[in-house]
Amino acid sequence: MILSLWLAFYLGERGYNRDRKDKIEEHKQLVKSEVELLKNSLKQLLIAVTEQIAILKAYNEEQNFILGFRADVQVDFLKFIDIKNVYEYYGIKDQNKIDSINELLSLLFSLHDFRHSLRDSLRTALEKHTIHEQGFYLYRKLMYKILHEIANKRAIEIKPEVGGFKINFGGNDFAEQFFHLNQAVLANPDLMTDKNEVDRPKLIELFIMPVIELSSRFIPLDEDAIEVSDVANEVNSSWINMKAVMSAHYSEIDTHIATLEKVEEEIQKFLELKK
Repeated sequence: MILSLWLAFYLGERGYNRDRKDKIEEHKQLVKSEVELLKNSLKQLLIAVTEQIAILKAYNEEQNFILGFRADVQVDFLKFIDIKNVYEYYGIKDQNKIDSINELLSLLFSLHDFRHSLRDSLRTALEKHTIHEQGFYLYRKLMYKILHEIANKRAIEIKPEVGGFKINFGGNDFAEQFFHLNQAVLANPDLMTDKNEVDRPKLIELFIMPVIELSSRFIPLDEDAIEVSDVANEVNSSWINMKAVMSAHYSEIDTHIATLEKVEEEIQKFLELKK
């Protein structure tokens, strides 16, 4: 009877130890497989992050509103990994490794809404820029429509000549100076870019600022000067706001670049960690 009980206990304990050993081994394999999954996912993420950094840097240099997105800059793989197993694999008593893992995870979680944040930054900048750009485009009204109205109202004689017209404004100094400034700017080759587009900074420098200065000398006595001043100041204000919007946007892009570079650094550190 005693022998039978002992044998049953022995066999039971042996079976329990074997099962326990098997479970420990299974757990080790699970932990190892999850760490390998994390590493493989991080390697793919590292490639995407490096390429996204290059895209953002090029975007900040070209400043053309054409922003590329790497769809695989995402951390959805974290949903399939038990982080406790990662800590267990590298040893919970090694503070340096724990700190490295903590930093990595913190940065990875910050990428959770990265694409949304980047798209939102671009969309907001475009919306604000477009609003201010409408004010900037009033330079066309100033350069053509208002000039035409002043010429029709103030000119007492218009004679065609080579390259344009000669207008006698009958001693109206503002109208005459505004006309000559306009014509000089339109004839200036620096006004246009190589792509045959108006060089906006040059337009402000060559036309808008001189117009503001010119009109200020005839305010408040000349009603045309008042109108021209109002429009010119609106153009200049819109230009300043456009630059401010884009400066803020590109600063945001720099922040995204800095974050991605830190992610890149921490991924590389983690991939070099030894058990």
